[in-house]
Amino acid sequence: MSSQKHIDAGPGFGPRRKALIRVLTMVFVALLVAMLLLGTVLVLLQLAGLLIGSTDFIIGVSKTLGPLTYWVAAAFGTFTLILAMAHGWKSAD
Repeated sequence: MSSQKHIDAGPGFGPRRKALIRVLTMVFVALLVAMLLLGTVLVLLQLAGLLIGSTDFIIGVSKTLGPLTYWVAAAFGTFTLILAMAHGWKSAD
C-alpha cells in the first residue's frame, strides 16, 4: 500500500507513467525473486558437491546454472536502473 502512495504522490505522474511504473515494478520483483532463487540453488548445489567430494558435480552445476543466473542478474540490474528512471531519478542526484 505504501508503494501505491509513493506512485500517486509523484510530481506530474500521469496514468501512462503510473501504469509503466506498475509493470516495471512487477518485472523488477519477478527478476529479484528469480535471481535470489537461482543464486541460492546454485550455491546450495555447489555446497552439496563439496560435501560429497565431487568436483565434476560442482563444475556441472556451475556450467548449467551459472550463465542463466548471470543473465537474470544482468536483467535485474538493468531493470533497477530503468525503474529508478521511471520514478524520476537522474544520474546527477
